[in-house]
Amino acid sequence: MKKLFFFLILAYSFSAKAQFSDDFTDGDFTNNPTWSGDNGLFTTTLGQLNSQSPTAATYYLSTPSTLAANTEWIFDINLKLATSGSNYVDVYLMSDVAVLSNPQNGYFVRIGSTQDDIKLYKIVGGTETLLIDGVDGSVNSSTNNPFRIKVTRDAADLWTLTYDDGILGSFVNAGSIVDNSVNTSSYFGILIEQSSAASAINNHFFDNFYVGVIGADVTPPAIDSVVVVNTTNLDVYFNETVDLNSAQNTLNYSADNGLGNPISASRDVVDSSLVHLTFSTSFGNNILNTLTVNNVEDLSGNTIINATKTFMYVVMVVPNYRDVVINEIHADPTPQVGLPDAEFVELYNASSNAYNLSGWKFVNTTTVKLLPNYILAPNSYVILCNSTDTALYSSFGSVIGISSFTALANGGDSLTLLDNNNVLLDVVAYNISWYQDAVKDDGGYSLELINPTQPCSGALNWIGSFSTDGGTPGTQNSVYDVAPDLTNPKMLNVEVNSLTQLTVYFNETMDSSSLANASITVSGGINVVSMVVGQNPNSILINVNPTLDSATVYTVQINNASDCIGNTLIPNSINFGIGISPQPFEIIINEIFPDPDPSIGLPLFEYLELYNNSTKAIDLSSLRISDPLTTSGFLSGKLFPNEYVVVCGTSAISQFTPYGKVIGISNFPSLNSSDDEIKLINNSGEIIHQVNYVDTWYQDDAKKDGGWSLEMKDPNNPCGEQNNWGASTKWFGGTPGTQNSIFGTNPDNTPPILLGVYALNDSTVQLVFNETTYLGTVTINNGITIGTIVQQTNKIYVLNLANKLAPQTTYTVTVTGASDCVGNTTNLTASFSLPEQGLSGDVVINEVLFNPYTGGSDFVEIYNNSSKYINLQNWELANYDNDSISNRKVITTKPFILLPNQFVVLTKDAANIKTEYINAKEDRMLQMETLPTYNNSDGHVYLLNNLNQAVDNFKYNEDMHFALLNDVKGVSLERIDYNRPSNDNTNWHSAAEDVGFATPGYENSQFQKVEITDGISISPETFSPDNDGVDDVLNISYQFAEAGYVANIVVYDAKGRLIKNLLLNELLGTKGTFSWDGINENNEKAAIGIYIIYFEAFKLNGETKKFKKTGVLGGHL
Repeated sequence: MKKLFFFLILAYSFSAKAQFSDDFTDGDFTNNPTWSGDNGLFTTTLGQLNSQSPTAATYYLSTPSTLAANTEWIFDINLKLATSGSNYVDVYLMSDVAVLSNPQNGYFVRIGSTQDDIKLYKIVGGTETLLIDGVDGSVNSSTNNPFRIKVTRDAADLWTLTYDDGILGSFVNAGSIVDNSVNTSSYFGILIEQSSAASAINNHFFDNFYVGVIGADVTPPAIDSVVVVNTTNLDVYFNETVDLNSAQNTLNYSADNGLGNPISASRDVVDSSLVHLTFSTSFGNNILNTLTVNNVEDLSGNTIINATKTFMYVVMVVPNYRDVVINEIHADPTPQVGLPDAEFVELYNASSNAYNLSGWKFVNTTTVKLLPNYILAPNSYVILCNSTDTALYSSFGSVIGISSFTALANGGDSLTLLDNNNVLLDVVAYNISWYQDAVKDDGGYSLELINPTQPCSGALNWIGSFSTDGGTPGTQNSVYDVAPDLTNPKMLNVEVNSLTQLTVYFNETMDSSSLANASITVSGGINVVSMVVGQNPNSILINVNPTLDSATVYTVQINNASDCIGNTLIPNSINFGIGISPQPFEIIINEIFPDPDPSIGLPLFEYLELYNNSTKAIDLSSLRISDPLTTSGFLSGKLFPNEYVVVCGTSAISQFTPYGKVIGISNFPSLNSSDDEIKLINNSGEIIHQVNYVDTWYQDDAKKDGGWSLEMKDPNNPCGEQNNWGASTKWFGGTPGTQNSIFGTNPDNTPPILLGVYALNDSTVQLVFNETTYLGTVTINNGITIGTIVQQTNKIYVLNLANKLAPQTTYTVTVTGASDCVGNTTNLTASFSLPEQGLSGDVVINEVLFNPYTGGSDFVEIYNNSSKYINLQNWELANYDNDSISNRKVITTKPFILLPNQFVVLTKDAANIKTEYINAKEDRMLQMETLPTYNNSDGHVYLLNNLNQAVDNFKYNEDMHFALLNDVKGVSLERIDYNRPSNDNTNWHSAAEDVGFATPGYENSQFQKVEITDGISISPETFSPDNDGVDDVLNISYQFAEAGYVANIVVYDAKGRLIKNLLLNELLGTKGTFSWDGINENNEKAAIGIYIIYFEAFKLNGETKKFKKTGVLGGHL
């Protein structure tokens, strides 16, 4: 609490006025000021006034106080008890008597009482009157009620009561009222009304009493500055007018270093805040002295106590280069680490001389700021910042505030220090890489000079601050180290200014003499004509002839050059080139990092790696990265043959810098973890390289979950897909900037394959290849002329036809001279037809596996039972649930033509189907992302076309399987006849055992097509229901000239005994088929022998048809 209220202790100190304050820190309430009354019932506890009555009592303390008008009263109170009508406190602001138990005239604040609130009363002639009634229940705790209460009475007699509940710095206005009933005061004090309750004993606390004039000056004067006039005279500037007598008392001033008290002190006759001091002893040169001031008062009687200010007498000398250095740069204060959120630059005097900075210039690029009169002592620091930020840095050391201090660029800037004669003292051209830390360069940390005495000051002599605060303004740098520089300089880069001029940049300041006399050569028959050493000097300009070739990579070599310490330039050569725009596959996407989480060792940022697979210098500035959603900003820089570069978002540059060359681009596409289409395109939209990756390319289920990159095996096979890509084997997850860990020879010797030809409509045909393909000549037979050809992707072309295709006509497309990106060439042909809309009955559900082997996959086989070419694009499989078609799943979003009389198997795991059923036709499988749920016991399969129409549906249950099968797991139900109804249970049978219990992709083992004439027929005459796929059922077919017959079909054995009621009172069509699987009424296989099929058909008008046919149930003997 004492820290929180320290400002009050200072502000409300005693003066010559009638005001008073008491914070009880002296532990004595009987003196300074003097409180009197029931002194024995009070004490001080931890710097607070504390009640001490052991029993119920009314007791008080008061102290003289005569302020009555234009006054404010402030005090803290905490009643650690439940207030009531017999437990409350009255704080008397004004009273005419010292004995507060019987005042006649005055004002008081009551805290507590029946309403548990805070109120202002007046008392006139012994009668109390409520003036301001606070909020009831505001004093509501039985153990802790801390309040700061403030009451004011202004010159117009307006009383205002406010209080701060909890002493949190926020006052609540309880009310205001005008009253002038009492205009004089003699005492201030407290009156406690205490009951016998135990909670009230010793639980009244008071602190920080203050009574004073509203707006009174209670602040002592302060020293603004001390100016050395000559060797014995000082001018002391105060921040306000000072009292003449105290200001001219020489005993109120003293200086250290043997100077003592001045022999004279004279207040200036014009400026009453200035005092001239004269000492008998001369000030020593370059010695820091401290002046101490005591007992000087302002005009309100406030006294300065132990104020100090340093000063120094300096004999001025001309500074040398780097006598004063730019020592610390805080360009990016956000996010804060510990320093204020404001920029600064620190200067350090590295010499043994003191310098007056008056007239010196601080230059940021071209913005010049003049420095004021300030003595910078030897081995001392001064902070330069915006004038509005001086208070933020004053606690760190000496500060010079500069109006509109120039903004420091986060990424880099050029800062220069000149003396008053414009002589260069120091220059620093910093950039973000100097932090040498990917975290610190994001903000909150300063750049610190390592060795301020070193004559060379480049990137190697700077680093991000090691301080936990983020910097060391005003003090020695956390990275300070004056060990000698033994590091060899090196060339950073070469910038080609024109075809006959280039500039070589170094990583630190070089010795200009050694550069001027160095031996410089350029490869490739280029002659050095002349050279100019740059400023600082950290660069050299070289003029050459003949002109440079844009595609050639050159080497510049510099011999006998050294830095300003004398360390030799090593290595002494560097490659450079102008660069040309690349042709397709000269720059390739060589590594992809789409899923960095969890990190195996690489940064948690996505990246691409590009590789120069040519013999040329490539200029990357015309290139961008794109995916289906985003196109990045342009790349930058050059890439030389066999060189790699990491491309990432701008925020990740520093993360990948340790791995090699990095380009950060704006709007870097987000790489999808599972699959994406990444293109490297030029400014004309031409594709330089494209990769359509999927996570199966990892070929490793653990690595595809994140943290590992996808790497290309052979860069000379840039269009190879899964066979030329794989997961990195590098222990930390990838190889950004270096040769891939799975690098090896993996040539593509196979020409392109035409995967499909699709008529999208009657005038558009789509060609789909298995790899990146370049078309030669394309023709279509049957009189079709191709108008234009458009490349949709690297594998897909669209042919826009000049005339229209006819339905149910087969066409042949011929591609002559098709080639892939490594030059494999071929001629290709394929047939296609114009698809027609598939409707109900055109495509039928032909086979269903709904109870697969454990761990296996369901499948649904469909069959084109029409003469149409049908496109299954956007068709759906579904089931039936809650009386509606539900759980819809799209079969394919791409064109897929189902030819007449062709099968296709729909499954989510084609590989599993091929494994479980070895005769499955892999080329007739269409893998879906997922299938609807088909229960093992029963369910309903729906097939819907692209118009949302139900084309076919089949309601199945496991009882439809052949009854003699011991286990139906892994056994499909096969349709017997395409033309019989899908929901005729006798039209379905278990797949035969000899074909492996399913026939995915080819004709069903139970298929039978029955030809019938008028009446009924039996086929085959002999059947063997042993589920071997050969004549497993007996088909009973009928055909009538009229509809409307109701039928019964009964099977008898040769002795006339009932074997099976196959059909009972079923309404027939004009034709149809029913099948008997040889199972009797007891669900047992009927015996081998001859059976009589009795078929009775009748109409409601009495017309009847009766037929008897025989069939033979055979089997193995």
